[in-house]
Amino acid sequence: MATTIEAYKAELSFSIIWDKIVRYASVGWDTLEEADVQALKWYGVFVRKSTPGYFMIRVRVPGGILEHGRFTAEQLRALADVTRDYGRDTMDLTTRQQVQLRWIRMEDVLTVLEKLNAAGLSTMQTGMDNIRNVTTCPVAGLQADEALDSRQLVKELNDSIVGNWKVANLPRKFNITVLGCCDNCTHAEINDIALTPAKRGDLSGYNVWVGGGLGSWGTQRSLSLDAFVLPEQATEICHGILELFHERGNREKRNKARLKFLIEEMGLLAFRKEVLGRLSFTPLSAGTELTDDHSHRDHIGVHPQKTPGLHYVGLNVVTGRMKLEHVYEVARLAEAYGNGEVRLTTAQNVIIANVPDSKLTELLAEPVLEQLQHDPLPFARGLISCTGNTFCPFAMIETKQRTLELVTYLDQQIGRSVMESIGVLEIHASGCPNSCGNPHTGQIGLIGKKVKVDGQVVEGADIYLGAEHGVHGSFNERWKIAVPFSEMGPLLEGMIRQYIEEREPEEPFRRWCIRNGLIQGELKQFAPMIKDEEHTA
Repeated sequence: MATTIEAYKAELSFSIIWDKIVRYASVGWDTLEEADVQALKWYGVFVRKSTPGYFMIRVRVPGGILEHGRFTAEQLRALADVTRDYGRDTMDLTTRQQVQLRWIRMEDVLTVLEKLNAAGLSTMQTGMDNIRNVTTCPVAGLQADEALDSRQLVKELNDSIVGNWKVANLPRKFNITVLGCCDNCTHAEINDIALTPAKRGDLSGYNVWVGGGLGSWGTQRSLSLDAFVLPEQATEICHGILELFHERGNREKRNKARLKFLIEEMGLLAFRKEVLGRLSFTPLSAGTELTDDHSHRDHIGVHPQKTPGLHYVGLNVVTGRMKLEHVYEVARLAEAYGNGEVRLTTAQNVIIANVPDSKLTELLAEPVLEQLQHDPLPFARGLISCTGNTFCPFAMIETKQRTLELVTYLDQQIGRSVMESIGVLEIHASGCPNSCGNPHTGQIGLIGKKVKVDGQVVEGADIYLGAEHGVHGSFNERWKIAVPFSEMGPLLEGMIRQYIEEREPEEPFRRWCIRNGLIQGELKQFAPMIKDEEHTA
């Protein structure tokens, strides 16, 4: 039996939803029917109960790169213009390389969508039961050591998704990442489909992983489908998986509707057989995985590109929230020092590409780089923070300001010693168990909750420790329950100081946490690694 939401979805189409947006823009937001709140999400328009009368609009930026492989300064400036004219002074970057505009009135939504479309930007299918933004390495096509340039595949996938109603009415949301680099910088392990670089003899292509995800239901690392595909075969196998999910995914229980539950129900071998039976080709079994399990690489800083004499410069946007003056400055810098290309990362940061040697010194001396730093202290650098309860109805705490205060404290107290000894310690924070801030992939993870202190309810979080990078890594595990933010800084400071003092040479944080009984995970074989300065700088 179809649920109420599934019955409602069955009556929708893109044209019907668009007509609803046109009507509500005319008659006003206060006439918005509760059922139609969900429909607007197909065009990236989101009600926010904490800001009645105002909407959030989410903009799709495939792989953080647009327009023939470029997200341009002109497009970034168009986003800032829309926010300035129809919203307020901030713009948010997300962990799926997208942009969120806030404080948009219903009567302005149509105008905003038209202006974004005119700039080559789309908001379609960025919410509800859709394939969310396809992510990829933000420096695809730039790095000399990448295995594959993933940009064309990301474009093909995106073009096959946007406007395709068959994949716009899935049982639940769906995440895809495509990686041509060896760094796993988009966390392949938490995506419903992950394509990672691999070799099969002389062939270069992708290994296929399925069923990863984070949510209030728990965590699941992606599983190998034991399939290797060539770049020209990758879109077809993705759609084979999507077709199966569309047909057999759970449409009766939304908390059991992600792809991972279908795989559990069918069994991985049966799921694989069914997917392969839908293809026009027979994939080879999985090839040699090329992603590394090395330490953190976030693309912040100055890095040489594969083209001699050019660099990309990654800038740290602490908490992922940008003031408009900084957005305009990034657009200006991209045009003045690069070729107008801007890229967005899954760590909520920005990259200016194609900066020649001759302009590098002048770029790094620009005043805005005092706020958007290319060489930040480690805790500000490693921070990911969800929207928080300022706008999100699910979040239990205000995450942006709380985590900013936390990392500022930690950087002041121990930032330099952490940078010198271990490089970066990531803090990933979510305001609720839905895990939009990817808390389980951080070396330190925070999941917000209300905490009672001396009879007063204050903001706090459960603390998780020990995430391990890579498709063969590990999620973090809970260490402390219900810690108020007023106590969190000194608590983490003491624990991290102890790690620095006690660790064996090059001992990973997770292993130290297990060895000292902070978490329960399995103690794996450990061999010290040769320190790679680029990964820890």
